[in-house]
Amino acid sequence: MLDGASGVSRRSVINGIGAGAIAATAGCAGGGSSGVEMTIASTFEPGHILVQAAENFKEQIEEESDGDISVEISPGGSYGSEDEIGEVVSQGGVEAHSAGSFPYYQFASEYWFFGCPFVLSGYDQLLSVLESEQMQEGHDTLIENGNQRPIGQQIYRGARHFTSNTPIREPGDVNGLNLRLPELDPWVQTWEQVGASPTPVALDELYSALEQGTADASEGGAEQISSFNLHEVQSHLSLTSHLIANGNIYINESFYQGLDETNQDLIMEVGQEATQSAAEKSQEREQELIDELDDQGMEVIEDVDTEAFQEEASPAVEQLFDETWAFDWESVRNM
Repeated sequence: MLDGASGVSRRSVINGIGAGAIAATAGCAGGGSSGVEMTIASTFEPGHILVQAAENFKEQIEEESDGDISVEISPGGSYGSEDEIGEVVSQGGVEAHSAGSFPYYQFASEYWFFGCPFVLSGYDQLLSVLESEQMQEGHDTLIENGNQRPIGQQIYRGARHFTSNTPIREPGDVNGLNLRLPELDPWVQTWEQVGASPTPVALDELYSALEQGTADASEGGAEQISSFNLHEVQSHLSLTSHLIANGNIYINESFYQGLDETNQDLIMEVGQEATQSAAEKSQEREQELIDELDDQGMEVIEDVDTEAFQEEASPAVEQLFDETWAFDWESVRNM
């Protein structure tokens, strides 16, 4: 189960969708008097920045198309978890979804290095890498294997930090801590290298795991820490900034190719505007959330030796580039 994933299985939905559904979806996409209808699904709840991005897209495109394109937003995991929704969109059961970087892990895993801790230094570098000519290989692989494409700028979802009941300032401080992680092998491999003991816990069980001591610590963005009220079960927030979380709106490729050129251009234009606006809002909100956590009693540790963490993690990152990921780390740094 992934971060933000619904606990309700939708495998029956996925298994019921086939090539015929894709053809049917693409066949009704051409507009005409009935216009174009599309649904954007998301495993995230209303109010989440990725759902807000979808809502921005809906409002703008319905206005700019004079209603010729209508959009329905389906948040809260009604189509399943993040990976299940990715499959549904891939097979044409839903026209689009608003998700994190997981579609790349799911359908273009060799290019998913940007979604892993201690690889990139910040949001500017993330955008530079994802908008580079070299990364077009990754976007093409997502289209080829996942039958979907991003339609905007990668949305800033915030830096991921460390929560615990002791201050974390250097790698030695995490030694032996049972760190809650999603079941993502590269994340587990990297945090093991740093010294933590990864503990797989579903996101909807995070609070109880920390409360009961199943996990000693967690990592996540300020929005996750705040929305799960982790200040009630963790005393310290250490600003490790080990990963910049991101996301996008992804549209089914068959549906997209079935649109006329005017609607294709409009979707890409509005997608860029909606995601850029969401990214800016998320950046503005991040510090407010950290300040709120401070006010709620968490001790915010700012003097974290982030370079020491990166150095400690680097053997695992290098190994992942050597054995799993496309490119090499030095080339990625220079993109």
